[in-house]
Amino acid sequence: MRTIGLDVGGTFLKAVVHDGAEVIFEATERLPPVRVLDRVVEVAQTLVDRWDASAVGVGLAGLVRWPEGSFVWGPHMADGDTPFRQRLEHDLGLRVLVDNDANLSAYAEATSGAAVGRSSVLMLMFGTGIGAGLVVDGRIHRGRSFAGEVGHMAMVPGGSLCACGRRGCWETVISGEVLDRTAQDLLRQAPDGAIGQLVGEGPPDASHLTRAAEMGDTASQTVLADAGTWLGRGVANLIMILDPEIVVVGGAVVNAGRWLLDPARTAIASHVSGAVHRPPTPVVEAHHGRLAGAVGAALAARDAQDEGTQTAEGRR
Repeated sequence: MRTIGLDVGGTFLKAVVHDGAEVIFEATERLPPVRVLDRVVEVAQTLVDRWDASAVGVGLAGLVRWPEGSFVWGPHMADGDTPFRQRLEHDLGLRVLVDNDANLSAYAEATSGAAVGRSSVLMLMFGTGIGAGLVVDGRIHRGRSFAGEVGHMAMVPGGSLCACGRRGCWETVISGEVLDRTAQDLLRQAPDGAIGQLVGEGPPDASHLTRAAEMGDTASQTVLADAGTWLGRGVANLIMILDPEIVVVGGAVVNAGRWLLDPARTAIASHVSGAVHRPPTPVVEAHHGRLAGAVGAALAARDAQDEGTQTAEGRR
């Protein structure tokens, strides 16, 4: 059974086709600033027709009302109060599952990724902002619909302005967008430095920071260490609140590897209350990488379809 998974972020749309065992097709494109739903429908229809898919899953970056699949609001998307699931099911003629993208990323890692076999999984996705998903005993925890908006935890009183309209949110000090801006700042400060030697056409991004750090550039190593410390402080708060068995980190920050995660682990150890008395909480990189949200969307759509079929058969 082939299913389509779409991850609709603040900047990019990622799509996969999953055959039940693995990803057999993937694609990424930049999203338009408006009428995002129209483009999502177009991409989904093209993939359904090409691959003869039986179900579609969509992850959205923001508040998604469950199970209706309506996009309520998000600081990085313009299409607020939009009935995504209703429109997609009408146009595609298929069953469609619509959820928060971080929830679906967590589902991917818990069922077929870095957290298989773990009973409580906290997934953190770093892109334009930060989202979190929590899977407990194989099921996504959504609260009343909107759990997981950890990117807007207040971390720096009076800090930088966030896209949500408040100041000092966690994603103002560590996110893919923050790392991109940091790389651009380093280029302006030292045009002939390591970033300048690496960058080609277009502005530098987080990947250039990592490559420069690997080259021995101390400025890049320092800013990644600072970012990693902020990452660790936020994760420490979540560990103390949720006590997950494992924390999986995905999205833009994964490329930074040890330069970011080692300082994060150090910060976690020093900020978690009673750390020496607690079982350690491993912090690991996502197995599905940048495709975790799209893979999770495809898998959740498949599993929801299977559950629906089984329920229907049970009534016969």
